[in-house]
Amino acid sequence: MRKGRLIIGGILIFLIVVIVAAVLYIRPSRTLDMNYSDVNWKEKLIQMAENRNTELILSESDVNNLAKQGITEYMANHDLPIEVKGAEFRLNGNEVTANLNGTWKFLDVGAKVQYRIDYSKGILSLRPESVKVRQISIPPEQFGLEPLNINVASYIPKLITIDGVEFPGKIVRIQFSVDWLELINYLRSA
Repeated sequence: MRKGRLIIGGILIFLIVVIVAAVLYIRPSRTLDMNYSDVNWKEKLIQMAENRNTELILSESDVNNLAKQGITEYMANHDLPIEVKGAEFRLNGNEVTANLNGTWKFLDVGAKVQYRIDYSKGILSLRPESVKVRQISIPPEQFGLEPLNINVASYIPKLITIDGVEFPGKIVRIQFSVDWLELINYLRSA
């Protein structure tokens, strides 16, 4: 009888150690937040008009802010199995690495999500390709991750038409068609 209790006690202690180790393993290793700044489109357009350049550059920081804004808006309208509490996005061509902190059920989780970024008709689309919690690969669907669409055209005055988007390195380059006189009048009135 005493030997049986020792075995059960040993198994319980082992299970507790395994559960605690798993919880500590998956928790976030970095502190991240969901704070974002609005992209200053007017300043970018003024610089574009001054240089007579029909190209606008979004930095990695701009994309980070737009993505955080997109996630915040998406979470407000959708019920997800994970609550994102912090994010940081890094560009590398048309691949984006997102470090995410969140709560899944009752566990704090830190994950690295690999996205593919594409552009079509005014929409930047971030499609999740892989998720890793430390070294463990998990299907993106398990976390409820779906493509994230950022309507870039909605942030830009209607007098500007986006002709194309490229992803060279750590920036996003947007080519425009613009009526310069209308743009100057718009910037003066804004």
